[in-house]
Parts: sequence; C-alpha cells; structure tokens
Amino acid sequence: MNTRIAFILKISLVLVAAAFFAGTEAYAGIKFSEADINGNDEVLFTVCHNIAGTTSYKTLFSAKIKDGTAQERPQILTAFPEKMELLGGGSILQIRNRYGTAFYHLEENRFEWKKNRIRIPENSVRLSPSAVSPDGKWYCNVEKTGVATGRLELRSSENDKIVVLDTDASFSYQKVPVKWIGDSSAGIYEKNGNVYFFRPDAMMRGVEVAEEYRKIGPGSIESVNWAGGKYLVYIDSDLVYRINSKELYTLGLYSGIIGKGTAIGRLPFQFSAFKDKFSVSPDLGRMVLIQAGKVITSYRLDGVTSDYLDVECSRPFFEKNASLLETSVLWCGDGYPLVWMKTLPFSGEKPQSSVYKITDKFSKLLVAGDSDLPYVSNDGKKCAFYSGTTLYVYDVSVWKRIAELGGERTVCVTWIDSDNLYVGGEKTIRRWTLSKNSFKTIMLSSAVSAHWNEELGVPVADAGNGHAYNFDKSTSTWSDAGSWVSHSPVINNGRYRLFCGETKNPGFENALYVRTLSGKAVTKPVLSESTEKRDALKQCALVFDAYDNADGLSNILYQLSIYNIRGTFFLNGEFIRRYPNETKQIASTSNECAAMFFTTAKLSSKEFVVNEEFIRRGLARNEDEFYQATDKELSLLWHAPSYQASENVVQSGANAGYTYVNALEHTTDTITLEQTVQGINYYTTSKIIERYIDALKANNGGILPVTVGISRGTRERYLYEDLDLLIAAILDEGFEIVPVRTLLK
Repeated sequence: MNTRIAFILKISLVLVAAAFFAGTEAYAGIKFSEADINGNDEVLFTVCHNIAGTTSYKTLFSAKIKDGTAQERPQILTAFPEKMELLGGGSILQIRNRYGTAFYHLEENRFEWKKNRIRIPENSVRLSPSAVSPDGKWYCNVEKTGVATGRLELRSSENDKIVVLDTDASFSYQKVPVKWIGDSSAGIYEKNGNVYFFRPDAMMRGVEVAEEYRKIGPGSIESVNWAGGKYLVYIDSDLVYRINSKELYTLGLYSGIIGKGTAIGRLPFQFSAFKDKFSVSPDLGRMVLIQAGKVITSYRLDGVTSDYLDVECSRPFFEKNASLLETSVLWCGDGYPLVWMKTLPFSGEKPQSSVYKITDKFSKLLVAGDSDLPYVSNDGKKCAFYSGTTLYVYDVSVWKRIAELGGERTVCVTWIDSDNLYVGGEKTIRRWTLSKNSFKTIMLSSAVSAHWNEELGVPVADAGNGHAYNFDKSTSTWSDAGSWVSHSPVINNGRYRLFCGETKNPGFENALYVRTLSGKAVTKPVLSESTEKRDALKQCALVFDAYDNADGLSNILYQLSIYNIRGTFFLNGEFIRRYPNETKQIASTSNECAAMFFTTAKLSSKEFVVNEEFIRRGLARNEDEFYQATDKELSLLWHAPSYQASENVVQSGANAGYTYVNALEHTTDTITLEQTVQGINYYTTSKIIERYIDALKANNGGILPVTVGISRGTRERYLYEDLDLLIAAILDEGFEIVPVRTLLK
C-alpha cells in the first residue's frame, strides 16, 4: 500500500505541475488594433473583447482627432447581433450587444444606435432575453435589480412606455416568464407561484382590471401554453384544463364558483411547475409532456372529462453517448409531435441536436452537429437552425429541407414572416428571402480590417469573408463593394501618428495612442478609460461537488464552456461507480478532477473509526476507481464529503500527499424543502448567490462550491440550474474565475 501511494504521489506531482502551468493563463481583456488615419484627421480602429462569458469579435470605430485626442466619443460602425428582435409591427429590427441597442429601419434602410454605452464595457455584459409579441408591438423583459432578481416589465415598442408586471421576478438568461397568444392581444406571466393574464393595450392605458381578478391559478410559466390560436391550456396538479381566451376575465372574476376552465384530462402524476414542461398541438389533439427533463411522453387529448389521458408513447431520454441539455417540441401537419433534443456528447465534443418524430415510437429524423435549438416562424410551419457555417430551413409540416444559407456561422435568427428572415452571423447581418433564395447584407457584424477610401471619403471594411464593404454615412449601413484588396494601414498623416502601446489598466491588453507631430508634442490615448490605472483583478474559484447524482452535470459543463472557465470537480467514489460515462465526460474536458472520498459518509460520524489508514485507503480506492473509468489520475487536491473534516482527517490526507481544499460556504445548495420541517434554514438559489457574493467581497476572493446533483429531497430551483447567474454575478463584481490550483498558489 505504501509503495503504491509513493508511486501515485510521484506521478500526481508531475500532473499537478503540468496542470499548474497550463492553468495560469493571463487575463486577456480588451485589445485595440492598429489604426488607419486619413487626411481629415479621422481614425478607424477595431476593439476586440476576449473576456469570460463574451463572444470574441472585433467592433469597428471611427473617431475625429482634434488637439491630439478624440474630439468626442468614437462612433460605432458595426453591430454584432448578440440578440435580435423584430419590433414596430415588423418595421424595426432591434440589435443588441455589449455596446448597447440599435435599430435597423426596414423601410428607410437606416441604422441608428438608440442606446449605447459611454465607455468600453470591461465586464462580460451578458444580455438577457426578451419576449416579443408576434406583431412586434409589445415586449417583456426582466430588468435586473439584484444578482438573481429583477423587474418584469411590459414595454411598448412604439414609445417605450413601461408597465411593471412584477417587482421581484426571478432573473434568467434563458427565458422571460411570459407567453403571448398568436394575435398578440393577450399574454400570460408568472408571479409569486401563480400565473396571471394581461391585455397589453389595457395595461398601457391603465384600464386593466386589478391583478387579483386576472389570476389563472397556481403554477409557473411552464404550467400554461397557448394552443389553437384562441385557447389556453393550463395544468394544475394532475388536471389539464382548456380555457377560451374570450373567457379569461370571467375566469379571473369567478374561478372560485365556475372553476378553472374545461377539464380535458388527468395526468397519472402531479405536474411539477418547477421541473416539467409541455406543448399542445394546434388542433388540441395531442400533448407532449417532458417530465424533469428526462421522460418524454405523448398523450391523446380527445375528451372533455377528467379521465386519465391515453399514452401514445413514452420513454426516458435514451441516447447512450450523450446527456440531455434542452428540448423543444414542434408539430407536424399530421398532428404528430417532433421533439428537438440538444445534447452534450460524453466524448467532450460540442453540443449537437437530434430530431425525433413521436407516433407509437420514436423515429430519428435528423442529427445536426454543433447546433442549437431551432428558430420557429410565428405560424409554426417553418424552423431554421444552424450547423457549422450553414443555416438550414425546414418545412415542419412534412419535415423537408426547403432552403439553406452558408458563408458564416449564425449567431441568431429572427423571422419577419413565413418567407423572410433576418440572419445575424459572425460577419454580417443579412435579410434572406426563401422563395427567391436571395439575401441582402444590411449591416456588418464585425470587421477584421478597415481603411479609409480617400476618394469617396468613407470607411471600407473587410468582415472576414473576402468581401469589401463601403459605409454609407447617410444611413449608417454597409453595401457590398466587391472583393477585398489588402491595404496597409496609414498610421501617419503628417500631423498625427497612431500606435498601440502598453497600459496600466489590467482590463486592457493595450491602448491606442495619438502622438502629435506638430506644435506642442503630446501623446494621448484615443479612449481615456483604456489607460486608467486599476488594481489587479481579485480571484475566485468554482468547485463542483459530485456526490451521488449527475442531474446538473450537462448544464454545468455547458455553462463552463460558454464562459470559457475552468472549474475543479471533486468526485466521490459513489458518483464514479454510478456514473462512469459522466465521469469520463468530466475527465475529457479541460476542467481539473480532484478527490472527495470513496463514500459519501460524513467523516465526522461516530459510526466508524476514522484514522490515517482509513483516510489513506479511502483516497486510494477513489484514485483506482477514477483511473479505471477514465485512464487518468486525480489531482492531489481533496475535501471530505460535505466539507466536514477534523484536523486529524486533514492531516491524514496531507500525509498521503493531498492538499485539503475548503470553501467559503458549505452545502447550502443541498438543503431541501423536506428539511425545513426539521428547522433547517432553506435558501433559494437567489439567496445562495447573494450569500456567495457577500462572502467573496468580505474575503477578497475564495472558493465557492456548487453541488452537481441531489439524490434525495426537492428544491424549487437548484444552484446548478442558475450557474450562469452565479458566474455573471462573480464577473460583474470584478472577480476573475480561475482554477483552484491557481488560487491556492
């Protein structure tokens, strides 16, 4: 045993050293490119962000130099489509990114920034979604006010008037708790564990009835769905109701007397408003219910009673080589459902999507690599999705490919109508007409290079696709000008010379400077914030404790990849034995793998003797089981289950060659609703994130734990479900997230 430990110690020290040097990557930040100056002292330059949680792209700016510096804030010439929405009845394309909000006016072919940041954003600035009405006249969003909460607002796209629907709504980067009816005349929203309806026009005019008379019933936004153009389907516990949209006010006023609508069936289990979701066919003939993101069931809806629904087909998630990330349901013309599954391969590859048609069995129709969920047209008859550098459009009614558009990776898609859509790519934003198979470039998303056309007096840019684009100053749009011809940047016009140099601001890799060549010699930055002296970023680490459940693993790995963050997974022997594929999946990533112990039993228990030999054997067994599952070794970091360890336990691990890792907060995300009966304090995920941020600020950094899954008990929300909120809150507070190994040094 001692010989084996010495051998493992020697090998692990080599691995730890390698991991240390691989993990000490520098904070990249914001980088300026070499600039181009013309005879009128106008400068073109690009700014590239390389910050955790952001898409890396180059934004093109222009500035007028006067008295050795920019006369006013530089003009932003490109608009990367991090988010896009169609507003104003389809006449306005709203483009949002880290720099602000811009409008493209379709009829005028005109682009303008409505709101933009005064300074270059140095944090991740991840954008929240919007729930836009089908006619584009209204939209809802949650305006963030806390680390995981905000105001649910209804806005008019015509005058930007705001009505607050909920002052304390849960914040999410995935969805807004609002669903619109097809004709945009009404919407449903979630508030304090109940669902309510509203009429947007009445809300804006201040004549809507009081909220208490607009209550549908208990549940979440997943408890309701619009169907058939005029019906609302609502699930309360195990009963399924159908409500005519014309009867909403009657229901709200008299639900205590007349009930909650027409019962059309009963489920064989209680619907969980926190974990389950469903979709109903347009003819109200079928319903697909996805239970806890795992079990997919198709039901017949052919009655007007509370009898149990007929099951047509049901099975749990069944792909053997991947874990499930997200699902979406589409409906064929024959009334049968299509289930779109976004999965994360155990091999460590990028997410991919599969489409299955459900009849009396699951039939696979499509596999798309490196794909996301589909963008569905408002009439539900077409869907667009990307795979690689190609965007595909399918006719959902017969599941047939009808068009494809290549040339660049797609970022987001917005449907105008059933024949036209805006395609926001990494290089350009295009309007695509399916029937003509033609597109028009309306804006550049980014620019890899640019220079001044002295003859025309306009910027010329290359978006990275080999085409040159001329900028139209009157409309602030771009037009194709043929093939790109490389051009050496002009950095000296006789009055000023431009160069990129060092900066004391750790958020920037460099700064763009202007050196005056005539008169009083002076050198100034084009943007003052790029040279402001700042303290180095404080550091923290995220650790993920894998005890005996893997429910949150796929989302954890996915969010870490989105933010390009390395975490440390502490794996318990019980987890390794139960989930060998998931263990191998973790090991295949760049995340560090560390030891917990071979059992989930608390080492502070008096049920058995915990001496040094017990700790050595427990750690060694954990090493062996991890190696058998992955052909890799664990690092020499560990902590006891539930972080409960005496000084003797910690010292015993040290004698075996391990470094003990402690966290600022312990296991609050494992406390369940059932434990509240025992008087144990239950914390919502919002409260946990607030506690974590407070602990980080009080200690100027530290280690924060997230549990991968809980095998017993229930919670309204699990911390791993809101990992993106935790990461965003950490970054917004000015912390850099690093591996545990980097923090411990």
